[in-house]
Amino acid sequence: MKSKSEMIFYPAVFIRDVATATVTVVFPDVPSAISQAATMDKAITNAAEVLGLMLYDEATLPKASALGKVKQAYPTDQVRLIAVDLVQAAQAVTAPLG
Repeated sequence: MKSKSEMIFYPAVFIRDVATATVTVVFPDVPSAISQAATMDKAITNAAEVLGLMLYDEATLPKASALGKVKQAYPTDQVRLIAVDLVQAAQAVTAPLG
């Protein structure tokens, strides 16, 4: 039985696009986890959601990079740790209709 909580933390890069007035979020350690939003607050929310969706059922999680290393790799973008509870993420997933 899974525990009540399984918190994970990964660095996310928030890339502002002035031309489209959007914020794109990427996770260097989880390339399939990408999101976009109109505001930074929504981008942070979306980041946690997409990270949970990409990793909740993975048997082996990718190693998270050090925050400082990611900041060095993306010096002009905002980088912050995103936390997600994989147990809650799994509970939020519903089976497709069909």
